[in-house]
Amino acid sequence: MGLKDLANEVLAGFDPKTDDPNAGGFESLSDGEYDVQLEKAEHKVFKSGWEALSFAMEVTVGEAAGRKEFVSLGFDESAVPNFVLQKNIKLVGKLASVIGLQLSDDDWEDEETLAQAFQDGLGSQFILKITSSPNKKDPSKPYKNYDFIPYDGQSEFSNVDVSDISDEELPY
Repeated sequence: MGLKDLANEVLAGFDPKTDDPNAGGFESLSDGEYDVQLEKAEHKVFKSGWEALSFAMEVTVGEAAGRKEFVSLGFDESAVPNFVLQKNIKLVGKLASVIGLQLSDDDWEDEETLAQAFQDGLGSQFILKITSSPNKKDPSKPYKNYDFIPYDGQSEFSNVDVSDISDEELPY
């Protein structure tokens, strides 16, 4: 598709006098299970001042291959309700477990130390499960719920050091 075709597609129904050019550019994944890899883990500070531990996951197979899901978890006790804070902490612990990462007490110091701890897990693959639940305040923006699921048998080989395998043990 050339630039002309792309422009015709993108600009169809777009009114440059009234429409926001930044709207609608990113569509997050719909409910379902996706094979993903952990692409990025970082401490983000948004323009609003809100801080979060942010994970970027890229779908590796299927119709959604190449698409990304961004999960940002806040830990500000004054801004985040207690039940959400607990859920966010559990999500971090679950993701660490699924990718074989052992978090220390020092890693839990703040979002920056957590992001740094997850650098060793970048590239790890697992299943991302997304479910939505209603948002009473804004029904057009349902809440997203995440779960991280290891591949079957993944933990069975997670402690195998491939450098210990000699050439004689290889089947070819």
